[in-house]
Amino acid sequence: MACGRSRQRHRSHELDEGTATAEFAVVLPAIVLLLVVLTGAAAIGFSQLRAFDAARSAAREIARGEPQAAVIAEAKKHAGSSANVAVRADGGYSVVTVTIRLPAAIFFLDTVDANATARYEGDRSGPS
Repeated sequence: MACGRSRQRHRSHELDEGTATAEFAVVLPAIVLLLVVLTGAAAIGFSQLRAFDAARSAAREIARGEPQAAVIAEAKKHAGSSANVAVRADGGYSVVTVTIRLPAAIFFLDTVDANATARYEGDRSGPS
């Protein structure tokens, strides 16, 4: 009787061989997709933070009375040289918009942008 049980266990073990490999092969695409989505989300998040930081820095430069060339240089220092920086006057305020282009691998979103507003010092009517 003991001999029969050991044969059954041996046969059962033979039938289970390769099961873990098959399960892993089924789960692997889901794991890869999850990693791609997380990496893309991190790239978008970090780019958005860079754009916010660049816009705030440029707005501080405007508030200090720096010329527009210095404002744009400050924004590009934080956002990267390929970023687009736009400065426009809005009443007694100046609005800085920084746009950063995302990698082509993130196909559902092209750019991220951020705005910051600063009030002019003194009686200036617009950015220098």
